[in-house]
Amino acid sequence: MEASILIVDDEKSFRVIAEEALSREGYRVRTADSGAAGLRAWQKEPADVVVLDRNLPDQDGVELLAVLARDAQEKGVDALFLVATAYADVENAVLALRRGADDYLTKPIQLPDLVIKIRKALEARRMRIRVRALQRGSGPAAPLLESKSAPMRAALESARRVAQSPSTSVLLQGESGTGKEVIARFIHEQTPGRSAEAFVELNCAAIAEGLLESELFGHERGAFTDAKESKRGLFELADGGTLFLDEIGELTPALQTKLLRVLETMRFRRVGGTRDLSADVRVIAATNRNLSDEVAAGRFRLDLFHRLDVFHLALPTLRERREDIGDLSRFLLAAIAQRLLKPVRELTPEAEKMLRSYAWPGNVRELRNVLERAMILENGPQLTASSLSLGSGGARRDGSFFGVELIDGRPPTLAELEKLYLERLLVHTGGNRTQVARLLDVSYPTVAKKIADYDIPIPEKL
Repeated sequence: MEASILIVDDEKSFRVIAEEALSREGYRVRTADSGAAGLRAWQKEPADVVVLDRNLPDQDGVELLAVLARDAQEKGVDALFLVATAYADVENAVLALRRGADDYLTKPIQLPDLVIKIRKALEARRMRIRVRALQRGSGPAAPLLESKSAPMRAALESARRVAQSPSTSVLLQGESGTGKEVIARFIHEQTPGRSAEAFVELNCAAIAEGLLESELFGHERGAFTDAKESKRGLFELADGGTLFLDEIGELTPALQTKLLRVLETMRFRRVGGTRDLSADVRVIAATNRNLSDEVAAGRFRLDLFHRLDVFHLALPTLRERREDIGDLSRFLLAAIAQRLLKPVRELTPEAEKMLRSYAWPGNVRELRNVLERAMILENGPQLTASSLSLGSGGARRDGSFFGVELIDGRPPTLAELEKLYLERLLVHTGGNRTQVARLLDVSYPTVAKKIADYDIPIPEKL
């Protein structure tokens, strides 16, 4: 979606010329001729960038800036403010910056300068948003990193060892929901020289094929129809840090070839670019597929597989680490209670026993979803076995997705079974609708329509 610009200036000629110039750049532009009109326009729809005149007919532009900046903070809007002033002195610039301005312009404003300032401000905001997202953390990491199970302890020890080799590529293998992103972050945070830099992630299955190359390597302005401005790719954003490529088996053959070249040289070109760029990045890839089988089937390049699989790390399933289920459940319940603003509820011994006996085809992600559903439904101080919705005793050790359960004392209808099956598949694939469609051998639109018809929520990513 193109960025929106709000220009608040009493000079009509400037408003008209600036609106025309910025619209040609692909921005959505609105204008106002006074502070009051600017405030009304903002309240109707906050803008991504506000260009404010320092001297407005009805008030000081810096005063309006303070009002808008405060309102943006209260609403959680990440807006940018540029103040235009006819007085090119330090005092005015400092005052504007103190009141919340991101930059200032000197009048008379030259349109090229205005366009460049807005581009730079938006690029800085994109970086800010991405860094905040990367720094939010990875969720339920603590119990995963303090395991009682031998397979998980072995995996964690391997992760600690490879973290000390900052340039080694890592391939994480494991079922959906086993915590591959958590381990990737752990490796990043334990790596000397990289932990202070960005951890950037990309789910290769979540981006349309035509956009993946641009997402990875960036693009130059005009490289394709919607390329209104240049954009940095994830390799640039991860420079010095770690790039985590989830669902790596979903890459097309063409992108596999380009990724191989980058991994071998750490040089690349933006889409539409003519010069080589370089980046110092450790790549951690993850997959729930067996890439050796994908290579044998001709769907994945052998040379790329070897380049990614320098250090192979297999993550155990939740059913292979049943001794961790109690601690994981209590940690997740505390986090869920905090998010839902509900009191923390304890598990009854019967409920914990049921959780331990269940097969967990969706692993930790499914455990979290089951606990959240139970937390919503349960009003008492404890979560009981009946609130967990795992069926009779939850004793499913055969690894099947689900048994046929009675609903209000009757067998489920075909539609109810279909909905339940879709829910379990979404949990199993981490919400990857493309993968669900492949497993069902139907088209993506068919899956999307079924999900919408049944109003099935997409599970959160672990």
